[in-house]
Amino acid sequence: MKFTALKAIGFLLVSALIALPSWTFAKDNNDSNSNENAAETHVQWSYQGKTGPEYWALLSDEFNTCHAGKNQSPINISTAVPAKLKGIRFEYNMLVPENMVNNGHTIQVNIRSGGKITIDDKAFFLKQIHFHTPSEHRIDGTSYPLEAHFVHVSKDNEIAVVALLYRPGPVNTALDPLLKVMPFNVGETTRPGVRDLELFERDKVVKNYFRYSGSLTTPPCTEGVRWIVLQTRSNVNRQQLEAFQYALKHPNNRPLQPLNGRVVVKKIPSAR
Repeated sequence: MKFTALKAIGFLLVSALIALPSWTFAKDNNDSNSNENAAETHVQWSYQGKTGPEYWALLSDEFNTCHAGKNQSPINISTAVPAKLKGIRFEYNMLVPENMVNNGHTIQVNIRSGGKITIDDKAFFLKQIHFHTPSEHRIDGTSYPLEAHFVHVSKDNEIAVVALLYRPGPVNTALDPLLKVMPFNVGETTRPGVRDLELFERDKVVKNYFRYSGSLTTPPCTEGVRWIVLQTRSNVNRQQLEAFQYALKHPNNRPLQPLNGRVVVKKIPSAR
């Protein structure tokens, strides 16, 4: 599905008329060129050809974990063991964006302040939000058109990523303010306003989620990442999806990785 330049212009003109109002659902706040990446690298990698995922480990010794690692992400979640896990406290209050970047790998919103989650009695602070199309994770083999990653880092530099999957549906009004300021050209940076993130703000305990131990889904594929995949799905309509596809120019999902004996757990909703 191609999103032509004419459609892009039309999209921007239409979206400028859309009212703001719903919601949707991260090492250095100013690192505008990383995805989940906890470390920045100058090695060129991509999602296609000789610098694509199957060659990542050959591009640099720093990327060796992309091939040798046994706890890699993303995965297909087909079986999950019910467990009495604690709910995850989301405190997304007064989110302040730093900027929005098209780095050629993803569309990324860097966050200055205002977001925090609590996992295992440890605080993780929201550093950035970025998007993949199609989705990286699958549920029972089903791929979704869009996936958002909310990347959080603790004070001791541990990483926790919350994944939200989007299914085809009506317009998602939480995405609209960001789409209005989306950088459509690689290397371009824009500056969303505070109100552009208002519909992402949240203060509640989330009880329906999958959890597993995984990795960054981009080089250097560092392991030890706490992955939280929300069971709740959000919506994205065709025009919104095409805007992401036009800005990215290519799919940016890493292929599924083997479980290698890992266990995915599913929180029992009734548990605190």
